[in-house]
Amino acid sequence: MVSVDRTSFCFPKGESMNLTATQIRYLLAIYHLSKNGIVRSSEIADSLNVSRPSVHRMVEQLFVMNLIMKEKYSSIGLTEKGYNMAEQYEEGLYHISGFLSNNLNLSNDTAENGALSILVELDDTMLKELCIRMSEM
Repeated sequence: MVSVDRTSFCFPKGESMNLTATQIRYLLAIYHLSKNGIVRSSEIADSLNVSRPSVHRMVEQLFVMNLIMKEKYSSIGLTEKGYNMAEQYEEGLYHISGFLSNNLNLSNDTAENGALSILVELDDTMLKELCIRMSEM
């Protein structure tokens, strides 16, 4: 019998869960926008309904964390580390928000905000236990 890690969606591959909710939102926005090609800071601002100076500050933070790369003329892309983390956060948000929506009858937006709070606030031990319990249901 093959052992499957049913909690893998809750943990970015080889990375610790230490991003803020805002950093995760920006990372996921860049992840989604990059599927259509080059990402520009103005697209991120429009997507998240924030100012371009706010995007600039967050882009600098994510760049320092080696999650994104910046090129000339404000084009932005994910590094391999950023892409892997975004995929894992996306999957975690999907599973946890689905659980919250289905079991607590929450709207999709409310469930997603709750899932994001869970990903950010719980330490790895509690998050792993939550994921195990959710996978058993």
